[in-house]
Amino acid sequence: MPRQGRKRKKTRTHVVETDERITSALHSNDELKIPRSLVIRRGKCESELVELVSDLRKLMRPYTAVNFKEDATNRKVTLAHYANSLTGSMGVTHILAVSQNASKITLRMGRTPSGPTLSFRIKRFTLGRQIRSVQRRPYDSTKAFESPPIVVTNNFGDVSAAPHVKLMRITFQNMFPAINVSTVKLGDCRRVVLFNFIRRDVDEKQSASGAGGENDDLEDEEVEIRHYAIRAKPVGVDRKVRRLVEAKIPNLSNLNDISEYITNSGIAGGELSDSEAEDETSHVVLPGKYRGKGNNPSQKSALKLVEIGPRLRLKLYKVERALASGDVMYHAYVHKTPSEIAALKSRKDGEVTLKKRRREEQEANVARKKGAKEEKKEAREVRRKDREEKAMAELRGEAAMGGGGDDGDDESESGSEESSRGEEESGSSEEEEEGESDEEEELAAWANK
Repeated sequence: MPRQGRKRKKTRTHVVETDERITSALHSNDELKIPRSLVIRRGKCESELVELVSDLRKLMRPYTAVNFKEDATNRKVTLAHYANSLTGSMGVTHILAVSQNASKITLRMGRTPSGPTLSFRIKRFTLGRQIRSVQRRPYDSTKAFESPPIVVTNNFGDVSAAPHVKLMRITFQNMFPAINVSTVKLGDCRRVVLFNFIRRDVDEKQSASGAGGENDDLEDEEVEIRHYAIRAKPVGVDRKVRRLVEAKIPNLSNLNDISEYITNSGIAGGELSDSEAEDETSHVVLPGKYRGKGNNPSQKSALKLVEIGPRLRLKLYKVERALASGDVMYHAYVHKTPSEIAALKSRKDGEVTLKKRRREEQEANVARKKGAKEEKKEAREVRRKDREEKAMAELRGEAAMGGGGDDGDDESESGSEESSRGEEESGSSEEEEEGESDEEEELAAWANK
């Protein structure tokens, strides 16, 4: 703090600035209903899987923990632990866990805190870095990740679809915030996440015999995930004028005037774009201002999807009722009859009952041992107090016995002192009488003279 004279003047007020957006989010029902996700990896993973987790976090932005540091090697930290510790404090609603073993790569999507949990097998994946490396004009914009993407679910069927298919569709949709068409802003629609459900009629004999090639890896039901960015460009003008509108300065070193650049058909340009001529269904009239030069309201623009990754091919093989636990509601490879399911459920219920009874017995034993320990401690404390009181009583008795002998000695000593004092007084009185008699004799002799 700076000094003024002999005193220091305080210049800071120590007032903590609060973010109004966060404060309003805590009190807004709409903000509290926004789903928030957590993408983690479990166990030892290859470097490509670590990068895949980073790409998945980018896909789930902005309502996800981008810089979350998990302890992947600690196997004791389960999904239930993450759910119990982060659901209330951070409002996490979905957990995506990537793990790897010697034979497969698994992606589990769980709804916190009570499930269900969908377990997928990652058949193949492509990183965002690999996709951008083969693109001619890769998309690179950080502002596109400031708003949630548009979710598109394709080929999942209607109400007559299988229960596990409907559960997949509902889970994919609920991982992202819903879009209110009446209040959404056009500038916030910057990305698209596509979930495409693929159905195949795979011959069991062909799959069992192993015909070779790609057919060995085919499944009857798979989910393909793609991540796109929306790019808009104005249409209705030739390529040269559009480049000028987009503030791209052309090379005019061999020209005398800008009109030669516009009208000269010998130079590349002067015609409509090839993509505009091929795909006219992508032309839309913008209702408002959109990102990019020339994308003004009431202006016709061409929308184009640019893939930004990652790209995944998933196979659902198990659905659990709770969070990574509970009854198996669906399994792609293991099928059981109703009697087997009932027997398995009764066995599970028996195990739960036995576990509960053993837990109660253990708690009773712990309480009994704790009570016995407390009783022993109290008895030991009582014995210690008795020993202390007995020792103090013995000390008091010895002190009383030693005090009586000392009093007799003191009385004898005091008697001897008094007798000696009396003898001294009698001797002094005799000396005084002798002195007086000598004086009288001297006076009588003087008088006779």
